[in-house]
Formats: sequence, structure tokens, C-alpha cells
Amino acid sequence: MRMRIVFAAAFLLCSFGASILSDGHAAERTKLWSKMCASCHDGTTAIDEEGLRDRYPTVDDFTAAVLKKGNPCMNILKNDKKLIRKIANEIGIPATEDKK
Repeated sequence: MRMRIVFAAAFLLCSFGASILSDGHAAERTKLWSKMCASCHDGTTAIDEEGLRDRYPTVDDFTAAVLKKGNPCMNILKNDKKLIRKIANEIGIPATEDKK
């Protein structure tokens, strides 16, 4: 009986540990920037993540730029403002400009 309890506890600990590790990998897979944007926005082909943060002070500015000035290869984003805003948040563009 004691052996069953030890095996059950070991199984639960391993399962719990595996779920924690897999959540981290799932978070990486759901990052839109790395999945959809980073391959072109590498600083050579198109402006990189840091350059976008410098150029667009708010999410609204970034969204407007993608919708109006975005290259034709970005047409896949032009029908989804929510997705554009999510990408802007992901790369660290603030929702509103800080007034000093």
C-alpha cells in the first residue's frame, strides 16, 4: 500500500512539473511577433522591434500606420485591428503616450 502511495505521489509531481514546463512553451508558440513579424522586421528587410517602438509612441499610432502605410505584404493584418493592437502590446508599445 505504501508503495502505491509513493508511486501516485511521484506521478502527480511529474505531471505537475510537466504541465508547468509545457505552459512556458505554449506561451512562446502564441507570441504573434515571433510567429508573424520578426522574420521580416529584422532591421535589414524592415524596421526592427526597437525601431517600431521608437517610431510609434502609442498603440493607436502603430495601428493607424499599419492600416494606412503598411506594405502590401502586411495585408493579412489590415482587416484585424485587434490583432494589430495585440502585436503592438506584445512588442512594448504603450497604450497611451505618457505626458510629461
